[in-house]
Amino acid sequence: MPEFEPNSWTIRRPGAAAELVLSEEEVLAAEFGPSVVGGMSLDTSRIEPDDPVPAEIIKRARVIVIEVRPDRPASLARLIRLHVENPTIGVIAAVRNMSIPTMQALLRAGIKDVIALPLVRSDLEAVIDRMREEIERSQVQSEPTGKVVSVIASVGGVGATALLTQAAALYAKREGDRGFGTCLFDLDLQGGNAATHLGMSPALTISELLDAGKRLDPAVLTSVASAHGSGLKIIAAPAELMPTDTVSTDQICDIVHMATAEYRTVFLDLPSDWTNWSLSLVAQSDVVFLVVELSIASLRQAQRQLALLIKLGVPAEKIQVVVNRVEKKLFQQINLKDASETIGRPIGLSVTNDFALMNTALNRGVTIGDIKAKSHVGRDLNKLLDAIDMLLERA
Repeated sequence: MPEFEPNSWTIRRPGAAAELVLSEEEVLAAEFGPSVVGGMSLDTSRIEPDDPVPAEIIKRARVIVIEVRPDRPASLARLIRLHVENPTIGVIAAVRNMSIPTMQALLRAGIKDVIALPLVRSDLEAVIDRMREEIERSQVQSEPTGKVVSVIASVGGVGATALLTQAAALYAKREGDRGFGTCLFDLDLQGGNAATHLGMSPALTISELLDAGKRLDPAVLTSVASAHGSGLKIIAAPAELMPTDTVSTDQICDIVHMATAEYRTVFLDLPSDWTNWSLSLVAQSDVVFLVVELSIASLRQAQRQLALLIKLGVPAEKIQVVVNRVEKKLFQQINLKDASETIGRPIGLSVTNDFALMNTALNRGVTIGDIKAKSHVGRDLNKLLDAIDMLLERA
């Protein structure tokens, strides 16, 4: 696995960006500090006071601190237009030498907060904190309530997709009894076979959602999802190989974010090779399962995966290690205790190896419970489902 420098990655978390839009003069005069303020990443763009704000900044921003020159009508007009056209963004006017007439003009425009220039770090932190709290209060009712569960493999061949498809189908049955929907995205764009494991050959895949672009809406999303007998909805991997680096991080994150408004649980089967967008999806996941097996290669790679994710800011408590294909032997070269010591954290989840049962279920496209009501694998999978409920704080 290649080494990554944290600053070379842009981890996309929905609605988590604070943008500073300042002229070159004010950027040079500003007092900057750490690149995170009030839990939001802080980015600075050098844009003259009456030049338009690029669409990509508006799209990713939750809060925009924008310079206003009262002596330039176009500058004030830019501020008002930004505020009116983007009501969900917290707009903060940054003004040098504030006068009473200027303050009155800003209040009439509906601007709720102002910060003095040149920018001082403590003032910036205070104003962004106030704006963040206000936005969170106003959006609490409209935010999607679904949770995202990502599954990644330490190395190829550990059975992560097979395990995920079984767990997702079983969890869909459990959630269906509660009155909620469950969806699985197969985002392994070059080797995805989650649909095949569930006996399905969907005509529509994730490609249709990516091609939809600005036409994407909940109706398009649900039309692409194929239904499994368990109640699980599947967004299948592309029928043809797709280069992973051609996928837009913003676009794939928006698709998953939209899915959380339609389904209470969204499972993601992620590719083994890290990309900007897969890291971003892991960063915004509520639970991350790292699937390993009891081999030196798998455990060492798992150790590196964990280190990378934590280095890039993914909270350790989000990540759960699952040991797959555990043999019930009295003497083993590597056991669960060895695995815990190798990766440096306790392992509470494991799945017994039963190749014949699992292979039969995958070939038939059904859950293992449809073949054998009681089994060690079934018991372990139910423990995994219980862990999901516990981690997502569900009864």
